[in-house]
Amino acid sequence: MNVAAYIRVSTDEQADKGNSLTEQMERLKAYCVSMGWNEPKFYIDDGYSAKDLRRPAIKKMLNDVTQGKIQVVLTTKIDRFCRNMLDLLSTVDLLSKHDCSYISSTERFDTSTAHGRMTLNLLGTFAEFERDRTSERVKDNMLSIAKNSDRAISGPCFGYDIVDKKYAINEEEAKIVKYMFDLALNGDGPRMIAKKLNDRGITTKRNKQWDQTNVKRLIKNRKLTGTLEYNKRETSGVKTTFRDESEWIIKENNHPAIISEEIFDKVKEILYSRARSSKHADSETYLLTGIVKCGHCGRNMKGNTARNKNKYNEYTYYRYVCASYVQGYGCKYHAVHREDLETIIIDQVKGLASASVKELDIKISPRLSAIEEIQDLKNQLSKVDKRIQKQIEAYENDLISADDLKTASERIRKNREELNARIKELESSTREAASVQEIAVEFLPDILGEDRLKAKNALRLLIEEVVVTDGEFIDITWK
Repeated sequence: MNVAAYIRVSTDEQADKGNSLTEQMERLKAYCVSMGWNEPKFYIDDGYSAKDLRRPAIKKMLNDVTQGKIQVVLTTKIDRFCRNMLDLLSTVDLLSKHDCSYISSTERFDTSTAHGRMTLNLLGTFAEFERDRTSERVKDNMLSIAKNSDRAISGPCFGYDIVDKKYAINEEEAKIVKYMFDLALNGDGPRMIAKKLNDRGITTKRNKQWDQTNVKRLIKNRKLTGTLEYNKRETSGVKTTFRDESEWIIKENNHPAIISEEIFDKVKEILYSRARSSKHADSETYLLTGIVKCGHCGRNMKGNTARNKNKYNEYTYYRYVCASYVQGYGCKYHAVHREDLETIIIDQVKGLASASVKELDIKISPRLSAIEEIQDLKNQLSKVDKRIQKQIEAYENDLISADDLKTASERIRKNREELNARIKELESSTREAASVQEIAVEFLPDILGEDRLKAKNALRLLIEEVVVTDGEFIDITWK
């Protein structure tokens, strides 16, 4: 009989009576002796919670089970093994498929009998209930701390240390944070910022090299402005979604700021603009990459460079061409010369910067924060449509009654109306025209300067999109 003895302890259980690794090990050895078995092979997870199966020792043990090396899995208690009912049942099912039983030594059951399987299900239910209760208590406590104090409720990000349970500025790291924001304002993307930090020998808080992911994560963290953001998202399994805005906890001046709100928002806009033009963000050849769109199909218009050489001369043509046509998706050849379009757009910026407030009549997109929420709401709408389709299929298969379908349809209809109303509200939440003009005035020197990369970044910060129809009709939406 090959016995695997699984023992586990989480960090906060190290000192609990009966839960230490040594005590678990001795109990399981004694149990094997009483059963007349050989000494078991121990699989030990030290410092791991049982909330899921992402534990190295249990993964190794289950792999040995699938290879037929183990006939019995033994623990002192069921909560050493799993606290999630679904994990518990799926793991026991895996064991049974490979002729392996599960035994809890102190709870006196094993899964080789019907009585043992029933007991296992009951105990698993209570273990999951206790875990959920603990999770709720922790969540309520964290919400109370976030609302009623300025205590740190998570680990420090780069730029801060935790002193007396509060966020305190780390002056040396704060200088580096400001340097990163200066680079971003000057047109460097996360990848270039990471390279410059690494070239100077600057490491992260964990003494690792920077990469574009941790740079982007840091400069998008509003904690740097002294603002606490908590409870904005919820995670279910591997899926993360925004909570309703009424549940968010936003506390300004919660701790000392490193970056001003104004600079933070400017950099966030630049990052959003760079994401839209992706791989072309660091190319200055076409100023409007990622912004200009075809008015016929709605797709982006790509920069297209053509060279024509004859015995007398060589000519280079720069055009924006509909990407749908270039990629063979069916749109016609809609194109506009680069110089013509960029000159018109720059003239529009100059006109916006110099116009009187009374003359301003421009189309403005929703704020960036609203755009993000709109996308999330549209995703929710898509799921609502799928839910009603499932209800119809259930009715057609006689799984629910006509009354059930009517009730579900009414509930889903109300949900859809609420989501659409919120989307409409957000789409109308735009900047004031005067605010857009202020940005145009501020960035006009960059747009008119010789550094085309700076000009490109400034235009992306100012303009949401430029729609070109028939190569001559131009419609600008400002940010």
